[in-house]
Amino acid sequence: MLLQELLIENKGEILEAWVDQVLETYPEDGARIFKKVKDQFANPVGCAVKSSLWEVYNLLFEKNEAEKIVAALEQLVQIRAVQTFAPSEAVSMAYTLKRVVKSVCRKEKVADLEGWQAFEEKADILAYTMFDLYAASRERLYKTRIAEIKSGNHIAADRGCPSKLMEENTARKAELKTINV
Repeated sequence: MLLQELLIENKGEILEAWVDQVLETYPEDGARIFKKVKDQFANPVGCAVKSSLWEVYNLLFEKNEAEKIVAALEQLVQIRAVQTFAPSEAVSMAYTLKRVVKSVCRKEKVADLEGWQAFEEKADILAYTMFDLYAASRERLYKTRIAEIKSGNHIAADRGCPSKLMEENTARKAELKTINV
């Protein structure tokens, strides 16, 4: 059996293992919720991971349209860019896919050197693309933060909800009135 055939025939198994392993990179409680809850409004991260990875897999291995993976990855990488992942962890999904496919190849006893080289090339394209998107997302975050600091909006943003600020101000005024009386 050729590797390309294996990638199409075992698509469901490969994708489920890939999604599970990517979701396991989150803290234990979050990973459990991301895997269990299917509603996209109750679980936007889990749904974004699953839909992005399924679309990327289709583009790389079924449609052979690697140039279109940027759109499929953008939301997922932006989510991971605002979380506490190190850059290597944030883009490790490409290497996770390699591990999953290797385990399926061992199980199915597939030894297709040319197919494996083509697969690795696509997985590397995936990794490079994810890293570029991650770096661009982090840069946008930092530029936004600098703009907030320059404009003075960071004071409100760092304190949280504006209604909480109003409550704090009201409580301070009440304290001042009791002190002055």
